[in-house]
Amino acid sequence: MTGGRGIGVVVVATLVLASGSLAAQVAVDLPGTDRLLPVNLEEVYHVGTGNEAWEAFGLLDRVAFDDAGRLYIFDEQAYRIVVVGPDGTLTGQFGREGEGPGEFILPMGFTVFRDGRAVVYDAGRGALQVFQPSGAYESQIRVPPPADGTLSLIAVEAFPSGDALLSPMQVSVTVMDLEKREMTVDIRPLERMVLAGDEVRWELIAQHRGVGGGMTLREPVAFAPALMATPLPGGGAAFVDTTTYEVRVAEPGGAVVRVLRRPFEPRPVTDDMRESYRANRLAALIDELGDSPLVPDGVDAEAMFRELTARLQFHDVVSAVRSIRTDWDGMLWVERLGTEMTATGPGGGPIDMLSPEGAYLGTYPAGSFPMPSAFGPGGLLAFIEVDAMGVYSVTVRRIVQN
Repeated sequence: MTGGRGIGVVVVATLVLASGSLAAQVAVDLPGTDRLLPVNLEEVYHVGTGNEAWEAFGLLDRVAFDDAGRLYIFDEQAYRIVVVGPDGTLTGQFGREGEGPGEFILPMGFTVFRDGRAVVYDAGRGALQVFQPSGAYESQIRVPPPADGTLSLIAVEAFPSGDALLSPMQVSVTVMDLEKREMTVDIRPLERMVLAGDEVRWELIAQHRGVGGGMTLREPVAFAPALMATPLPGGGAAFVDTTTYEVRVAEPGGAVVRVLRRPFEPRPVTDDMRESYRANRLAALIDELGDSPLVPDGVDAEAMFRELTARLQFHDVVSAVRSIRTDWDGMLWVERLGTEMTATGPGGGPIDMLSPEGAYLGTYPAGSFPMPSAFGPGGLLAFIEVDAMGVYSVTVRRIVQN
């Protein structure tokens, strides 16, 4: 998933496992010295900067492969899904803005099952829309919000089993108090979203809880830790509270069976980090919103954004882990934080390869390539890219085995 394209702040809580799942855990201590993996990628194709009309993408944040190697590109600005064949040629398009079946009001999450069925979470409907491999509309499945709040479901990922989804970021329940300008965030357990019938059925994977229950915030906090999760082939999930390098592997039913640890500690946040982040964030805000209708007439946009960034609160430390994903074969890719500051915090660093059983396979060096936006069969990797002019494209590469 690409970062830095919006001004929304994901509110997170520090997470701990519920006591009921601790007894079954096995701690696996992995080496602290990196064993570097060779970087051997070949480009398969590149789309988004050609002369064809379908390549004019508006806003890309999510892509996914099916088991035939077709790439599905969700253009959030155009409310459409573009399907590209293994050779990089267009094979189909579907979806559009609207309120009818197969149309989108406020799409926020997108994924694809291995058989080619595409799923879009439309927050405007509070439902998932499912499309057949041909692109034809199939069904709508409600995702009802809790009675006392709104469900924050910003992304979804498909389980290889083809019957359920997982939210890779924390799924939270948000309760707003407009008079106090406060919001309370409660974190849901890690659950499978089973697509059966007219309404999602939630199945427990693992328990965790926000320390002290709900967390009430008035201002966003930069560098705050997050809970990130990724689905595993057996129906379980691997997840991490990004503050520490402790990847928890859970089976369905609430049991965390092992914790994979590497001895990398969070770094203290320094004044230089704060100033570098503020400068990058300010530049991004001016670039994205400086001349937008959100800025009232007569208001100095730069002065307004400078005041906003000056008021930012910061977490005490920078997390050890930036993201976690599962590839087509079920291996875990764990991206550590780098040192270069961006508008959303420190950028990507080295990427570790782990097996869910606890084997350390090696590390791709920092700067060799970013965390892939999607994984496909046969070692395919997709990378969403955006150039200095804001033009989005996608490059597909393949890992070449020595």
